[in-house]
Amino acid sequence: MTKKEVRRQIKAQAKERMAGNWIYLILITLPAVIFSWIGNQSYSVTNVATSYATNWSDGHASGTLVVPSLMNVSNGTIMSLLAFIAGTAAMYSLLDFYRSGEKQAHPFLQSINAYKQKGLFWGTIGVAILQFIWTFLWTLLLFIPGIIKGLAYSQAFFVFKDAKAAGEDIRFRDAITRSRQLMDGHKWEYFVLILSFIGWGILAELVFGLGMVILLPYMYLTYAGFYDYLKKDLAEKNGEVA
Repeated sequence: MTKKEVRRQIKAQAKERMAGNWIYLILITLPAVIFSWIGNQSYSVTNVATSYATNWSDGHASGTLVVPSLMNVSNGTIMSLLAFIAGTAAMYSLLDFYRSGEKQAHPFLQSINAYKQKGLFWGTIGVAILQFIWTFLWTLLLFIPGIIKGLAYSQAFFVFKDAKAAGEDIRFRDAITRSRQLMDGHKWEYFVLILSFIGWGILAELVFGLGMVILLPYMYLTYAGFYDYLKKDLAEKNGEVA
């Protein structure tokens, strides 16, 4: 099977999971969409205020806009962090749903309930920080290596989640190392998969980003399927049973 065929198969399986489950899936990803939308609006207001201030000749009047702008930046940053936390929780929940097809109670609260596993929440934060630092350092060398490393580290959250579910005391850097192993020979494949959602993302943004309510479940289920495909492929290479 070619990589293109694999990609189509993963997307087809994601669509199968979505059939008849739209409301459930939307409720899982809705908190992330809401936090992200509020954060984006805060940044937009900041940009408008900054532009207005720079075009205002009176220094005193301009200064009155500084405090609201800083507050908007702060609010936007907080909302972005909450969007990350809720979005990663949705990814965890949809990984389980992709595998079993079983629905959890109170889907809207999965942004909280998904972190019930001991150590998963703070572990997710730790992996994110380490992932950011290493990707940033590679980007300082050259932009392209930073992108490549970002792709290599992309499965670290799923790896960490699976390890915790299995009762393993995994370190943050081990999750990233295993992600690199999974992504060996698959980085371009994953990059193309991400690009395949660009057009849908643009359409979603045309309705003030609210289209992400529909797009996000599809994306997350597809990424979950790709992760399981990577695990199976690595297991086959190592002569193991996935």
